Amino acid sequence: MCTDENSAPQAVRYLNAQLAVLHQNADLCLQEHPNARTEENKHFYALAEFAVQRPTALSSLPSETDSLFWASFFAPELKFICDHDVLLILRIAKGHIALDTPRTGRSQVVTFPADFTVTYRVNFRTRRIVGNDQKIGDYGSAIELVILDLDKAVLSSIEPELPMGRDTLARFLTQYLELLHSAGNHVLFSLPQFDQRAIQAEVKYSLIGQSEEYYEWLESLNSVTVEQINAYMSSVWLKSAMLARGSLTSDNTDWRPRCLAEFSRSEGDVHFRMQLGAPTVKILCEREVVMWFDIDTLEFFEDGDFTAAPERSYSGWKVAMVVNVLYSKDATGQIVTIMFDLSNARYHQALSSYPGYDESDDVSFDFHDLIIGFFSEEYLQILYNAHYHIIYSHDTRWETIRKMRFDSQEDSDGSWWSLELGDSSGVTSRETIQRTKMFGFDQVVAISQGSLNAQFTATSHAAYHSWAFESYFSSTYKPFSLHLLSNNRALVWVHLANGNLKILRDWALWDEGAQYEFRDWRVAFEVDIKMCSQSELEGATSATYTSSAQYEKHGNMPDRELRHIYLDFERAEYVHDYSNFGDMKNLGGESRSLILKLQAVVFYLTQHYFPALCRDGLNIITSIPVWRPGHRSLPSYALTDVTFHVYSKVEITRHNWTQVVPGQEPIIVVLGTTGSRPLPAPQLDFSTGWIVHANRSFSHGTIGIARRVFIEERLLSLLSNVNAYTTMIPVLLDPSQGFHGLSLKKWAEHDQRKDRPSKWELQPSEGEGCLKYLWEHSEEWRYKLRGNSNMMSTTQGISCITRNYVELPTAVKQGALHIKISGKVELSLSLQAGKSESQTATSSVSWSTNVTVQTIGSGIKVNTLGSHDPVFTKGVVPEGSARFRNPMDMLREAFPVKVDLDELVQEIRAFEGPWQYCYPLANPYSLASPVFNDDGDLLFELRRYGTSTIRASATAISPITGRLSRSSTPAGGHRSRSRTRQNGGGGRTSPAPRSPARGAPAAASPSASAQAPFGEFINVVNGAATGNTTRAPVPVRGFPPNLVVA
Repeated sequence: MCTDENSAPQAVRYLNAQLAVLHQNADLCLQEHPNARTEENKHFYALAEFAVQRPTALSSLPSETDSLFWASFFAPELKFICDHDVLLILRIAKGHIALDTPRTGRSQVVTFPADFTVTYRVNFRTRRIVGNDQKIGDYGSAIELVILDLDKAVLSSIEPELPMGRDTLARFLTQYLELLHSAGNHVLFSLPQFDQRAIQAEVKYSLIGQSEEYYEWLESLNSVTVEQINAYMSSVWLKSAMLARGSLTSDNTDWRPRCLAEFSRSEGDVHFRMQLGAPTVKILCEREVVMWFDIDTLEFFEDGDFTAAPERSYSGWKVAMVVNVLYSKDATGQIVTIMFDLSNARYHQALSSYPGYDESDDVSFDFHDLIIGFFSEEYLQILYNAHYHIIYSHDTRWETIRKMRFDSQEDSDGSWWSLELGDSSGVTSRETIQRTKMFGFDQVVAISQGSLNAQFTATSHAAYHSWAFESYFSSTYKPFSLHLLSNNRALVWVHLANGNLKILRDWALWDEGAQYEFRDWRVAFEVDIKMCSQSELEGATSATYTSSAQYEKHGNMPDRELRHIYLDFERAEYVHDYSNFGDMKNLGGESRSLILKLQAVVFYLTQHYFPALCRDGLNIITSIPVWRPGHRSLPSYALTDVTFHVYSKVEITRHNWTQVVPGQEPIIVVLGTTGSRPLPAPQLDFSTGWIVHANRSFSHGTIGIARRVFIEERLLSLLSNVNAYTTMIPVLLDPSQGFHGLSLKKWAEHDQRKDRPSKWELQPSEGEGCLKYLWEHSEEWRYKLRGNSNMMSTTQGISCITRNYVELPTAVKQGALHIKISGKVELSLSLQAGKSESQTATSSVSWSTNVTVQTIGSGIKVNTLGSHDPVFTKGVVPEGSARFRNPMDMLREAFPVKVDLDELVQEIRAFEGPWQYCYPLANPYSLASPVFNDDGDLLFELRRYGTSTIRASATAISPITGRLSRSSTPAGGHRSRSRTRQNGGGGRTSPAPRSPARGAPAAASPSASAQAPFGEFINVVNGAATGNTTRAPVPVRGFPPNLVVA
C-alpha cells in the first residue's frame, strides 16, 4: 500500500475480511455446538443463521422446520459506493418464508432460490480513536472504526425477485438487521495505523469505482430528481453561455458570470482558453454527487494572443469531480437549495475521459496534467466566487407564477363593492381607502400591476398578436405580462406562442442560417419605465399613434400636450433566470444549437421587434394630457404638471419580486397638480397600498382628487352660489309703515352683500361617517319709536336666520356617493306697542336634496334624489294686528321657486363616461364607487369603460328633468374684500335667535320737540356676531335723512 494512492480498496478488503472471519466463527459455532440454537445465544451465530419461530411452535428453540422465516447465510459483503453509503450484500445459502393464505387459512412456504441475494443501502460513519500506549511505542497510534447505521438501512434490491412475499421478507430482514446491530456486528475496524513512520492513509471510497456501472446511482436527492438538478444547471449554464457569446442586451464585461461556459487564462507561460458545455451530475448519495464538466473546445497558445492559431487544441474532454453537497430549505419551506461544498472535492480519474490525448506525447501530457490540476485545485473555487456553486434552487412562489395565467383575469365589477362587507377582508379594504394620503398633490392615479397586464390582454394592435421580420423571424404572440420593480423598472415577458427563426452568424443576419421552429417561449426582459412628452416620443407621427383616442382628443391642441409613460425597450436587458422555453424542457440537445436559438430570439426581439413597437408608439402604457399655463378656462381636473413613479412599501428588485405577497405588488402612481401649482414633491410618500384587492378580486386602480380641488375649489364654490340665492337679507324701506315697509332680498341681489363671499365652513366631526359643512347667516333688526309726536311708541323686531348644510359621506353604500344638500330660512317678526305684551309672527322655508353619484355597470351616473321645491311653513300671525305682514308671504316673494343645483350636477358629470385625463394602452378607464377618505379627498375606483355587469341592484334614482329655474340676477362680478367677519369663532355653532327685546340699548334723552328714532343692526355670519358698541353712522337706504343705523 503506497502512501500516495487511494487506500480505499485495501480498506474494503480488510473490512470484508473481518466479516468473513466473524461469519466463519458463527458458522463453526453452530457446527460444533448444535444445541447452541437458543434465544440467548442467537447473537453469537447471527451472521450465519436467523430464524423467526411460529407463535404456535412446540419448541422454543429456533428451527428450520417450525419457523415463519429461516435462512442460512454466506458471509456478508460490503460494497462501498461513496464516503457515506455502502451496500450490504446478504447472500442466502438456503431458507424459506411462510406466507399466510387467508382463503385456506394455512401458511404457504416459499423456498428461497439458489444464489438468493438481498442488498441494502446503508449509511456509515467513521470514527478515529487515537491512543498513546507505551506497550505499543512512544508515539501515537490510531484505530479507525467504520460504524454501519443498520437501523436505517434501505432495501435496495432482491435478486432474483420472489414471486410473492416481498413485503413479508423485508419485515423479517429488518428484524435480522436489528439483531446484527445488537450483536455488535455494525462496528468494524478499518486499516490499523501502529507504524511509527506511517503517514495516515487516504481512504476515498467515492473514487473506488472504475466505471459508471460500478456505482448504484440514486434517482433523487431529498426528493429532488437528478433530471431537475441537471435541468437547473443547464439553465444556469445557458445564461452564462449567452453572456460568453456576447449578448446584445448586456454591456457587462465581468468574466465571472461567463466562467461556467467560457474560461481563459494567460499567466506566465500558461495560455489557454476553453469553452464548456452544460455541467451534469449523477447522485452518489444524499451528500455526494459526481459532477462532469464537458470541455467543448480547449485551446493552448504560445502567448497571450488568443487571436493567433492555437498551439494545441482538443475537444470533447470530460472532467469528473466528486463533490459533497449541502441541502437546505428556508424556514417557510418555499425555497430549496442544493450547493456543492468545497471542503472535500476530489478528481475522479476513472470517470473522466480525454479523447485525443496521447500520454506518450510530453506536450500533451503536460497540458493534460495542467487541466486536471486546474479543475482539482482552482475551478470549483472560481465557480463558488461567481455564485455558480448552487447546483439546484427552487422557489415555490416562482413555480406558482410560472403556472399562473399570463392573460390577466379582469373582474368588471372591480373590488370596491367589498368595502360594504363587514368581514375581515372588507375592514382591510376600507382602511386601504380611508387612510390614503395625497401629501399635497391635487390628483393621484394609482394603476395596479393587474391593470397593466389586462391592458396587454385587451389590446387589438396587430403587432401584439403577430409579427414577422422578413424571412428571418415570424411569430404569433400571446399577451405580454409585466411585473413592476422599484426604481421605475419592470420585468416584461414576451410570450411567443409559436413561430420560426433563422440562427445568426456572429450576431448578424445570416441568409443561410438553419431555420428552427419554436413553441411556447416566454422571454423575460428588464426595462426602464420612463416619461416623455409627445414631442419627444419616437412614434409621435405614426398612423397608429395619431389614430389613438388620446391623440384625437388632446394630441393636436395648442393649450395642452400629452405626456406618456412608456417602456424603454431600447435598453431592454434579457433576463435568462425568468425566461421559460416550453419546448426545451431540460434544454437538452447539442449546447451550441441551444445558444444559437436563444441568441437569435433575443436578437430579433431587441433589434427589430421592440423598435417596431416603439415606432408606432405601442410601448406607451399610460398617457396623460397636461395643460399649458396661461389659459383661463381650464377644465376643473386638468393637470398642469405631472410626474410618476413605481410605488411600493419596500424596495422590489428582480431578485426578490417573487417574495411579494399577492395583493401587495408595486403599482404605478401618476401624480399631478392643477392651476399651475408646482409639484409638492418628486414622489408620493407611502401611506397605504392604494389598490383594493378585497377577496382577491381584481381592480384596475384608484384615482384620488384632493379635497382642495374638488370640495373647496369646485363643489363648495358652486354651492356658494346656492348660498347666495337662498340667504335672505331683511331690507327696511319705510319704517313708518311698520312691517309693510319691510321686504327680503337674496344675498346675491343685496347691494352691500352680493360681492361678499358666502363660504362654507367644515364642522367638527361627530363620528357620523361624513364631512359636514355649514353656511350660516343671521340678521336681527330692532326699530324703536319713542316721543310725543302723533306716532305711536312701538318696538319692531326682525330676525332672519339662514342655515345651509352640505354632508359628504366617507363610506360607500351600495356603490353610491350621496351628497346631501339642505337649508332652512327662519323669519321672525315681533311688535310691541307701548307697554303691551310683545306679539310675534313666524314662518320658515326649508329645502333638501341629494346629489347621488351612483355606480352603474363600469361607471357612474349622476342623479338627484329629493325635491328642489322649497317647503314653506304656514305663517303664525297674531290676530287683529293689521301692522303685521304674513312672514310666509314675505318668504314666498323672495325665495327662489326652485333651488338650482344644475351647475353642481354638471360639474360632477365630468366623472361620467370614459375618464379623459388618463389613457391606458387599450381600453379607457371609467370611474366608479366614489368615496371620501379621512382627509376629505375624493376617491374613485378605476374600471374598464364599457362593461355592464352590476354587482348590486341600484336604488331607484329620479333623474334631473331639465334646467331648474333660479333668480335672474346673478351673483357674479368681482368680489370685494369683506369687512364682515366670516366663519369667526373657530367654527362655533350659531346661538339661538335673539329676542327683539333683548339687549336694547339705553334710550337717548328725549327732545322736547321731536321723537328721536334709533335702529340697532346685529349681523351674525356663521355664528359670529359682527356688531359692536361703536355707533358709526351708516346711511340706510329709504330711511329719513335724520335716521341713522348704528
